[in-house]
Amino acid sequence: MLHEKKFYLAVLLSVAAIIAGTIWPETKKDSPLVSGTFLELLNSSLQSQTVLFILPLAAVLPCGEEYLREKDSRFLRFLIIRRSKVVYCLDKVVTTALSGAMVWFLGAFFAGLFFFLLFFSREVLWSWPTSTIFALFATLGRILLSASSLASLSAGAGALGGSVYLAFGVPFLLWYACIILRERYFEALYCIDPTEWIMAENDWGSNQMGLWMFLLLLALFCAVLHWMVLEWKLREI
Repeated sequence: MLHEKKFYLAVLLSVAAIIAGTIWPETKKDSPLVSGTFLELLNSSLQSQTVLFILPLAAVLPCGEEYLREKDSRFLRFLIIRRSKVVYCLDKVVTTALSGAMVWFLGAFFAGLFFFLLFFSREVLWSWPTSTIFALFATLGRILLSASSLASLSAGAGALGGSVYLAFGVPFLLWYACIILRERYFEALYCIDPTEWIMAENDWGSNQMGLWMFLLLLALFCAVLHWMVLEWKLREI
């Protein structure tokens, strides 16, 4: 994963999306900024429409077509002989699930570093408010789980259909189909809306625990689905 150019392209895309979605604060020459401004900027940027649009694209870019590429190059048979089908499936499922999350973790890190260098020295107090930190990590955690689900879904769809277009298209189409379904037909069914998964604006129980359980189970379901598709496809080899 880390030796692929697509991985670094996806990280760059995520950084660009975060910065493009930033609502920049109004600054005056002799007026200091509120403490924690750079953290609040990062948190609000992670919830922007730009990030919501790019999220399903950047998450699937590193590993969405990995199985198809290995199969077409006949490298897949060598990997299975060298290891085993079980080890190959485990390695592929874990790597794929982590790839989507890693892309957005690094994207948030580099964007946060950019905001830090730009604004931290101009803040009135050099301190990080605890509430802002918790809110930022909660938003980032929801993004990482969503990105992990998308990456697994992408790899599974690509392997099942044998098409790169399915690998990259299915997660994107399902992501926006869920948004449209909620906005136009099922307004009260906010659990199907990916926007809600990131922004957590509705009631999911104490400390939004219901949302965390939902996203964790979704990531596990997509990973298991990816595993099942790989096992089925490897029977042909």
